[in-house]
Formats: sequence, C-alpha cells, structure tokens
Amino acid sequence: MDFTPTEEQQAVRGLAAQLFATATHPGLGVAGFDTDLWTRLGEAGLLGLSVAEEFGGGGLPLAVAAVVAEEAGRAAGRVPVVPVLAALPLLSDSPLLTAALTGSAVMVPAIGADGWTAGVTAVRAGDRWALSGTQLAVAWAREASHAVVAARADDGTDVLALVDLSAATLQDEVVSSQEPHATITLHGTLAVELATGRSALEDALARLTLLQCAYAVGVAEQSLQIAARHVSTREQFGKPLATFQAITCQVSDCWIDVEAMRLTTQQAVWRLDQGLPAGEQTAIAAFWGAEGVQRVVSKAVHLHGGLGVDVSYPLHKWFLIGKVVELSLGGAQRSLERLGDLIAAR
Repeated sequence: MDFTPTEEQQAVRGLAAQLFATATHPGLGVAGFDTDLWTRLGEAGLLGLSVAEEFGGGGLPLAVAAVVAEEAGRAAGRVPVVPVLAALPLLSDSPLLTAALTGSAVMVPAIGADGWTAGVTAVRAGDRWALSGTQLAVAWAREASHAVVAARADDGTDVLALVDLSAATLQDEVVSSQEPHATITLHGTLAVELATGRSALEDALARLTLLQCAYAVGVAEQSLQIAARHVSTREQFGKPLATFQAITCQVSDCWIDVEAMRLTTQQAVWRLDQGLPAGEQTAIAAFWGAEGVQRVVSKAVHLHGGLGVDVSYPLHKWFLIGKVVELSLGGAQRSLERLGDLIAAR
C-alpha cells in the first residue's frame, strides 16, 4: 500500500479546496443549506466521482471521493457531501441519477451507524418492497428527494431500497452542529429495490463509514491548525504559548491523533478499492474517527481558554461538528465491539 496521493487525488483536492473556499457560513454552527456552493460542486462533477462512467460519473475509486469528504470537513461546508457521495454509487442506472449528479436532486443514505440491526422491515409487494419502520436522525433528509433505506425482510434478507421521501413522514431533529437532520418514518411505503444481501449492506455501510472518517480527518485537522495558530501568537508572561512544554505536548498529541485517523482511514479505503476484505480495518478507522475527532476538537477548545467557547469565534463550528461526527460513527466503544466480533469470528 502506497500512501502517496495520486494525480487524481491531488487534482480533486485542489478543485474541492478552491470551491469550498467560496462557502458562506452562518453565525452559529453549520445551520442551513449552502445551495450556491452545492450547485458549484455539482457543476464541477465532484458529486459523482465514484459513480461508474457508463452512468455519467467519474468512475474513480473511493480514495478520490474521500478527498472531497475530507475537504468538506476542513471547510465546515453546509452541504450534504458525505451522504450524497455514499448514496449515489448505489443508484446505478436509476433515472434519478442524472439529476443527482448535477446537484439538482439530493439522495441520502438512511442506514445508520449499525446497519446490521435494521430499524425498518421489508415486505415484497410485486416488483417493489413495502417498507415500515423508522430510521433515526438521517442527515440532510429534509433537503433530499429520495433516501437509500436499509431494511430487513421476514426471511432475514437485507434490502437496500430507494424511497421517495414525499411518501414518508419526516420529523426534524436538532443536533449540536445545527446541521439539518430528520427522523424518517415509513408506513408500508413502496420502494424500488437497489440491492439485496448482507454483502451489499455491508459494502454500503463501509462506504458511508469511511467517508465519515475522511470527513472527521478534515474536521480534526482544521481544528488543530486553528489551535496551532492561536498558541503561536497568543502570549503569556511575554512568551508565545507554544514555547511552553505543556502546550507543545498537547498539540503534539493532537497531531498524532489526526495522523492515526488519516492513516487508518486510508488503509481501509485502499482495501475496499482493491476488493479486499476491509471489515476489521473499517472498524479500526471508525474507532479512530470517533475517538480522535472528539479528542482533537476538545483539546483545541481547551488550548484557546475562554475564547474556545465563544460562538463568535470560528472554532466552535468544528467543535460542534466533531461531536456530531463522533456519534454518527456510532461512538468509539461500539466500533471496538464491532472489531472484537470480527476478530472472534475469524
């Protein structure tokens, strides 16, 4: 495995960073939908990077899409980059795909951190599935036209189906970052089958998880950079804070956490792109994503002193996002439990 960025990754990172630099930010958290930025991302072709070329996408590996997710976290962009990058490759030749690739329609995954315990049941209804149940706090569901929902049939078959959200009940949820979330409730809602089987669900969940991990890397690294600039310029006793050993050690610990997050994510993404088993590596990346991001953003706030809890100071955005990402990944403990189950099943 070679961690050297490919030409595609470098080109996509540069373009994504340029576009995210045009983002607009609210006063608190990342509330709302930056529709202008979303349009620019769609026009640049960044939303369909991993969609097969025959369906109008870029045909590029997950490693390239992960770069966009990382830049989205670094910029604290108010756009549904991670859920859309995770959902679109599942649509294949759906007639909705063209609109989704350009950003004129939004598709999100309603899978959850623990996709193996489906909160939605599926009953065969002709060539479709009738879905009933609830998926909690789905990111960007209110702004989406359709959702890819994970469900389980009576015979234990795992189902991924495309649901028209106009036929579902949505209840808005408030999360720390102010990013829009909603709980989706289905009452025998008809859905189009996208894939069936445990492997299809695991692949979809792994993809979503690793994109969230890449996003967490961007969030943590930006928090660290803000903190590093602060301690390099803020003075106490006539010296910059960065000259005190206790401060330097804390910043160094954050750097180690960020690199652990980055490398474990890259390893799992590489294995997935190579068609190799990546369950254990994904669980490790999810652990570091959840544990690392909360440690780094919390330490960044601590290093700022009272300024760190001032919502008029930009750091608060990444702190609040970090808490949501930690929980979206299921938390560090659940990732360790998943890893333990996989090791025990060898």
